[in-house]
Amino acid sequence: MENLKDALEYVVDLKDNEEKIVRSLEQNGREYYDAKAHDMRELEPRRYPEPLKLSSLTSLAGYIMQQLDETGTYKNLLIHVTDHDTVEVKTELDDQSKRRVLAVAKALTPKIRYEHFMDVESFNIMMQSNFIPNGDSEVVLNYASAIKIDKGAEIADNGVSQVTTIKTGVSTLQLAKAPNPVTLKPYRTFQEVDQPESKFVFRINDNPGCALFEADGGIWRAAAKIAIAEYLHNNLIVEQGDKAVDNITILA
Repeated sequence: MENLKDALEYVVDLKDNEEKIVRSLEQNGREYYDAKAHDMRELEPRRYPEPLKLSSLTSLAGYIMQQLDETGTYKNLLIHVTDHDTVEVKTELDDQSKRRVLAVAKALTPKIRYEHFMDVESFNIMMQSNFIPNGDSEVVLNYASAIKIDKGAEIADNGVSQVTTIKTGVSTLQLAKAPNPVTLKPYRTFQEVDQPESKFVFRINDNPGCALFEADGGIWRAAAKIAIAEYLHNNLIVEQGDKAVDNITILA
């Protein structure tokens, strides 16, 4: 065989042992062959490097502004906010109606265990390290720290709110209703944008253990995506003035 094209001159169909001729053609400087009926495939497909992996919106904006990987040579660039923690930079469609992904930014966020009961100490550590302090987070922390479940005691629970015993002093005990629902701000998107608030249901069990359950139906994801798109718009277009990138479209 002199080359790959000569090797594709004939192909044998092993299924029914029938021989058929492979057609080839040249288009836009590329060579194609007919692998199956009406299924033209490129003889020597173009190979692109893996997308650049980033972890912040700042680095993504810098990548585009500096026109790395010749981003400035493309007629159009698409910045696609695919999720609350992921942004992709894509090219326009090529002659095969395919897009190339140039870079992907993935936010570094802590893994927060929702819908999982944990001991009070672990719960307090999670709240203090993975949530931005606000009024409700302080209420939840204070309540969780004061919980006291005596042996044989029961938690009053009507399905919406829970009442249990908490410590109010060195030896003073009283009944208190668990705060519900609460509005919290966990770290779950890029650090450059405001972390979206959302509602949570706070629950306790008789171990005692504490858990948080998301209660906004995932609306916070849409808010995070809009915030990311606004950040990129401001940093690539508005604040750059005459140096603004004019070949991009931002979709969230």
